[in-house]
Amino acid sequence: MSEKVNASAHIAHISEDFFFDCQKKTLFTSAGNLSLNRAEKGVLYKLITLSPKMVSKEELIAAGWARKEVAETSLFQTIRTLRIKLKEEKVGQVIELVPRLGYKIKIKRFLTREQLHSVTSIPKPPAKKRKKQAKPYILISLLLAVCALFAVYFTADRTIDYKYKLINDKKNNTFIFLSMKQDDFDSLLQTTALFFKPTNLTNTLMFIHKLDEEFSIALCTKTPNGCDIDTAHAISFKHSELNTLWQLLDQYLPQIPPLAAMNVLKDNTNLQSGVKSYNIFLEDGDFNTNLSHHFVNQVNDSTWLFTSINYRPNSNQSEYIATSFRGGRAIMKPQSKLPFLITVINYPEYFYWVLSPSDKAKLGIKPPGPLESLTNDFYVDVSQYKSYLLFRQPHLQLWLSEGYGFHWFIKNGSNDNVFNQFIRGEKCSELPIAFDNNQTCPEDP
Repeated sequence: MSEKVNASAHIAHISEDFFFDCQKKTLFTSAGNLSLNRAEKGVLYKLITLSPKMVSKEELIAAGWARKEVAETSLFQTIRTLRIKLKEEKVGQVIELVPRLGYKIKIKRFLTREQLHSVTSIPKPPAKKRKKQAKPYILISLLLAVCALFAVYFTADRTIDYKYKLINDKKNNTFIFLSMKQDDFDSLLQTTALFFKPTNLTNTLMFIHKLDEEFSIALCTKTPNGCDIDTAHAISFKHSELNTLWQLLDQYLPQIPPLAAMNVLKDNTNLQSGVKSYNIFLEDGDFNTNLSHHFVNQVNDSTWLFTSINYRPNSNQSEYIATSFRGGRAIMKPQSKLPFLITVINYPEYFYWVLSPSDKAKLGIKPPGPLESLTNDFYVDVSQYKSYLLFRQPHLQLWLSEGYGFHWFIKNGSNDNVFNQFIRGEKCSELPIAFDNNQTCPEDP
């Protein structure tokens, strides 16, 4: 599929104050240029030059990561970052998902440089003076370009490792900071004071993950032998909620029943789910709790089939009502990198809503916010994603999943054999998390 951009009208007017120069591959507003990495430039350029057509995920991956094999989750994260930089007010406003196939972008028109100056306050660039004796600079530029190509060639196949750091304080709190991106990890370490800030925070184990503008934290109260299961919580939120996080959590968390005690409307007690999991979305100062029951069938030593029923609370938080279900396959990798105990690759196969919007309204179920909607889009859009086991103890596990953040899983069924590889092992964590007593984990029989 060829790409045609008019040589003169080469500036795409994306939205009110966002423009993309297809010759220079720069995204800018009237206030100046916006920083884009190589993948973001390649993906955005491909979408714009083929607009209004849909661009397949394979084409976008090839455009963003030439000579490098990456998973679809990398494309999803790049699209998500572009949406943030383009200030989408709702998902699909600028970059639209075509489920399972690809994406397309909505642009207003293409402009010439003269037209750009007439519709904006961007000044015309001054005429460049011709420089003499430029040959040495050209030679140096060529040498640098060759070096860059060699660098790309030799590093293209390297996988991205998670960056992490464990910090203990004087109040017996343990903080673990994680991110897959170096700049996000650096940002986390610069804002550690926000997580240490609460004066009443003691005996707490907390995991903090950041990806772009999104945070996910998992916390529990430390006991002499591990985590208090009744205090295990996982919260996902955006950067804008960070300053009010603790004030809101102090008001909200005491109202939530323990995970093991959450009541499900019309639950079939004859059909035992393997595990329950839950997390909380904090959006615009409001909380939405999500509970899932997972039914699992083991195919072989490293493969499982799963169906997950997702529940949302009714208006008075008294019961959880089934709203959607999804399923697929999960394959455990033979090895996992630090700081993870186990890595699993999930292959989504289906996702369906159980209730219509009108049914949810009658039952008092709030619609998902933008951040929660992203997780649903993620499951529909990608063909695979990874989950990582970070911490385990009898009946409790903490997982970090791409596109979802943290989830606590509690074992409440009787089919232990299905989960032997996950719940049994000589280590509870690859991290040196300290408890008063030596923590014991179920060992392999």
